[in-house]
Amino acid sequence: MAKSGAEVRVKQLDKIGLFRQFGEDILNELANVAIIRRIPRDRIVFHLGDVPSYIYHVIQGKIRLSVPLSDGREFIFSDLGPGESFDLAILFTSRGSNMNAASVEDSDLLQIEVSFMARLFNKRPDLALKVIPYLCEATHDAQERVIHGAASALSTRLANTLLRLTEGPHSVATVDRVPSIHISQTDLAAMVPASRAKVNRCLREWERRYLTRYDHGSLTILNRAALESVALGEISFNRSMMHFPRAGASPWHASARQ
Repeated sequence: MAKSGAEVRVKQLDKIGLFRQFGEDILNELANVAIIRRIPRDRIVFHLGDVPSYIYHVIQGKIRLSVPLSDGREFIFSDLGPGESFDLAILFTSRGSNMNAASVEDSDLLQIEVSFMARLFNKRPDLALKVIPYLCEATHDAQERVIHGAASALSTRLANTLLRLTEGPHSVATVDRVPSIHISQTDLAAMVPASRAKVNRCLREWERRYLTRYDHGSLTILNRAALESVALGEISFNRSMMHFPRAGASPWHASARQ
């Protein structure tokens, strides 16, 4: 027998750690007001400066949080995939959003009205206290990224970005379980941030050293240990960490042949 819309929403809410801790009765209340919304590719969810009316959770697809820079470029703060929530801060402040949110591909979002959550927190202040640790963790992670990015060289920022992307919606595993990231160099440059030309030069140097391979929008990490060394700010490469292909072998496929 097909499940009702409310049952589907309860199931989705139960997958979200933040809401799961609220208990079954509250989940049922949330399910009655939650909306599952299809967002076509390249659609704006909200603009920088908007005061969102909803909090959002990604069921499937990819949502990009970005900020326009003064020179006309776009800084991509994060690409969110299934299982990730955003705009929880609006539950505690009426300030406008400090980023744009847009769909990178066809996406399904579960959204809940902020006004409903406000009424719920008025009745159950204990539930509001359960949200705060999630916000603190998100704020801490954002601060770490900004501080690290401001003090790091391009290669360090790029390595950290790639390692972070292996845990996100860009990442897939190849047949031989080598991490591969589907992303354009333009988007990668916007995440670092840096010019596309500088990112391209860095990637070409890494290809020469067999750390990574970039081909038609797909970046494969060939030597994760060496890339982690770069991410830690080490300026030299330990020879024992490097992978050198056999004589006559293509460097692009050497890692798969071992």
